[in-house]
Amino acid sequence: MNRQMTTFKPIKISYLWDRKNFENSFENAYKYQFQHSAKRYIGWFFVALAQFGVVAALKGGSVALLMFSTLLLFYWYVGKKWLVKRRAKAQFENSPFKDKNIEITVNEKGLEQNGLFTPWEQIEGVVGMGDAIMLYQDGKSYYIPENGFASVEEKSRFKALAKEKGKFYA
Repeated sequence: MNRQMTTFKPIKISYLWDRKNFENSFENAYKYQFQHSAKRYIGWFFVALAQFGVVAALKGGSVALLMFSTLLLFYWYVGKKWLVKRRAKAQFENSPFKDKNIEITVNEKGLEQNGLFTPWEQIEGVVGMGDAIMLYQDGKSYYIPENGFASVEEKSRFKALAKEKGKFYA
């Protein structure tokens, strides 16, 4: 019996983990997590209650209720994201990977970075986010920018492999 062995050419991912990639990563992850979280429904309820508080305060002349409702709405629309981003920036600034080149090799068995191997079974998911890709593992997200791949074909091969392993979510 003559079996042909197919060899999988490893996919190389390489990019600089700099402030620009951090900013893109934060925006993509924040948007994705908000859109795919039950918290947004709780948030809508929270905002509706706060808006009713504003209307009630305006009708009843209660300055304290108006201030409280306004602060809640300000927190929901502006403050929440600002606080999360501020914490994420501090983590980025203290990260040992800041301004370092990240290199990952991907094959049929898993991913390897700096001698550490992660099998596909431990990867929670790979999500396409426009031009970028987010890789989720152990409750953390890892951003792979479009320029991390040598070519569009390499990126397509990565997505196809993740899909084959049941880990790709569009």
